[in-house]
Amino acid sequence: MFLKHLISPRPSIILLFFVFCVLFAFFPLLTSDLNTVFNHSYIHPYVILFSGIIIPFFLSTGLNNLIYEKNIIRKDNLVVGVVFILISCAFVNNITAWVSAFLMLFLFNFLLESYQKDTPFSQFYNASFILATLTFIYPNLICLTLLFIVSGINYSNLNWRIIFTVLLGLTTPYFFYFMFCFVTETPFVILEFFNFSKINFSPIQDVHFSKQICLAILLLVVLVSFFELFVWLYKKSIKSRKSFMTIIWFFTISTLIAIYSGTEYFYFSIIPLAIIVGNYFVYTKNRKTANILFFLLVISSFFYKYIIAYNM
Repeated sequence: MFLKHLISPRPSIILLFFVFCVLFAFFPLLTSDLNTVFNHSYIHPYVILFSGIIIPFFLSTGLNNLIYEKNIIRKDNLVVGVVFILISCAFVNNITAWVSAFLMLFLFNFLLESYQKDTPFSQFYNASFILATLTFIYPNLICLTLLFIVSGINYSNLNWRIIFTVLLGLTTPYFFYFMFCFVTETPFVILEFFNFSKINFSPIQDVHFSKQICLAILLLVVLVSFFELFVWLYKKSIKSRKSFMTIIWFFTISTLIAIYSGTEYFYFSIIPLAIIVGNYFVYTKNRKTANILFFLLVISSFFYKYIIAYNM
């Protein structure tokens, strides 16, 4: 009932999706004021609110179009974009994570473009250049270099020249940074890479009951989506199958980085997770169950947005 309008969507559905993003961003203001919900240390709340509408909207639609254009999900849909917005409900004023995830989308695109290319030097260089740039903000993302190796093995184009290209791409931004510091006579600050500290997750009994419900629904949807993916993965095309292996590794590595780095890092895990969950909602043959789970995900995401203002 809900999902059929997001598969092969009409232009009016895309417009409604933008309206949905606006309402989703404004929803916490039902119970709290603007300065409380969109508080930031140095950016005005109105800028955060506007950015919280525009950046996630373009990020979600960009991810949605990327997955369709690369034939990873062959059905034209808007499901992946909607799922991305719903899963990211906890990130209300994380403008740095929004912008960084938008750049991460380009990195992911370059990795997918390396499929069936014997010498994907430009793709790996561009991806590693973007990753090195992101490490200026999130240093522990350097561990995503493992994704380049996994992607190269998965697409059967990894060799010593590709490894050299990745290293060149990773060092180029720091070379420019060094030259900038040298010309401007400013100190060259070495970033603290691999500064890991495991997040102290609160025991489940200490989490407010309303959040327990939201997290339980999300966990249920994720588990069903992974189960559906592994059951049907062998029936997908070779390109789709290999791409999903890269996506699974993307989710695994980024999640491990987030567990030992900080909650903002989890925003990068939403990119591959939205694809996996979206794949389930698009392709599962049990449409009744899919619609029920999608409805629960929508309700729980709005509810989570609502209770954010109460700091539960």
